[in-house]
Amino acid sequence: MWNNFHAVPFLFLFMFSSFLMTSTLFSASRRENTPPPPGIVIAASPDWEKLFYGTPSMEIMEDGTYVFTHDWFGPASKGERTFVYQSTDQGKSWTKVSEFPDQKSGSLFRLGNTLYHIGFYRPGKKGMSNECIAIRRSDDMGRTWTHPVDSRNGLLCSDDRYYSDPVPVLVHDGRVYWQIDRVNPEKKNWPPYDTLVISAPDDSDLLNASNWTRSNDVKWDENWPYRGWLEGNCVKQPDGNVSVLLRVEDWHCPGGPGKHAARIDLSKDGRKQEFVKFLNQFPGGHSKFCIRFDEVSRKYWALTNWIQPNQKGARNTLALVCSDDLDQWEVRQIVYQHPDGINGFQYVDWRFVGNDIHFVCRLGWFGKNMHDSNYMIFDTVKDFRNSSREKDAPPLGHLK
Repeated sequence: MWNNFHAVPFLFLFMFSSFLMTSTLFSASRRENTPPPPGIVIAASPDWEKLFYGTPSMEIMEDGTYVFTHDWFGPASKGERTFVYQSTDQGKSWTKVSEFPDQKSGSLFRLGNTLYHIGFYRPGKKGMSNECIAIRRSDDMGRTWTHPVDSRNGLLCSDDRYYSDPVPVLVHDGRVYWQIDRVNPEKKNWPPYDTLVISAPDDSDLLNASNWTRSNDVKWDENWPYRGWLEGNCVKQPDGNVSVLLRVEDWHCPGGPGKHAARIDLSKDGRKQEFVKFLNQFPGGHSKFCIRFDEVSRKYWALTNWIQPNQKGARNTLALVCSDDLDQWEVRQIVYQHPDGINGFQYVDWRFVGNDIHFVCRLGWFGKNMHDSNYMIFDTVKDFRNSSREKDAPPLGHLK
């Protein structure tokens, strides 16, 4: 009897150990049987539970070399860091060529064959904000980069708390425009941001902060029906003026989420922003989007996370949308779709290449959840100007 009594905890430990082994094997089995992700894999996280890849950006150089950047986040990441890749075969294969510390969530753009990365920066210096905006320059297509040290050498905004994401840089009429977010500590709901635009002459030294003009901040009005804005796109209006279209957090609004964006107009000198209106039918306005103007079709195009009726996830449909005037938008084609909300096709950056769109995507693929992305991928929307709902991509596969 005494021996049997002592056997109970050993039996419990044996059963618990067996349970853990079974759970581990099941988890490994899920990963082993995961369908391959769509597109061409640029980078894959080695730890789907603790290390995630974020904020993809892409630029195409004068000689056709593609340059791509992303960062990391999650408990296994070690400080802010941006990783740089090149492709010399139009995205079919990629090679990591460099990385740099303390900066993330940035946008790539080029002027001639000079490459820039502008983004969120943590300088780690006493007496200075640790949530800054900085710009780096590369003269060898991303292999080496300048390092921000002060306002004359890459440190653009350091007087307050700022944030950025890889929203498109607009080069228009001799100037470079980029939207950034400023943290408003008085704002009650997420996202806690006011919005502003910085701009500079495209023939100036962009690493010198004195060459950049800063607009006024536009504050979020707590009486508005939604929760906030962030991640704005500077775009050229049909009349040549510049506006900003921002992502709007409308998840809890009446009538369903995922269809609102905000428009702000910018004065010609880049100093004054003025809120204009909310767009009430922008498919996928709840998540980051990237808008670019096509000179051939004379339309604006974007890749967005379109939420469909009864959809279980916020980012498991990637759609190509377009507009003639930036106000009225239509869905032209579903590029990716998956019935499971655990998968997310998000934060897409892209470029026109002939009749196609080449894009990079942050992909949450049967990992921890939709948001905590474990892949960076490259893919193509072919013949985008002739896109239609008849060309919708079929749903991607479930676990095998």
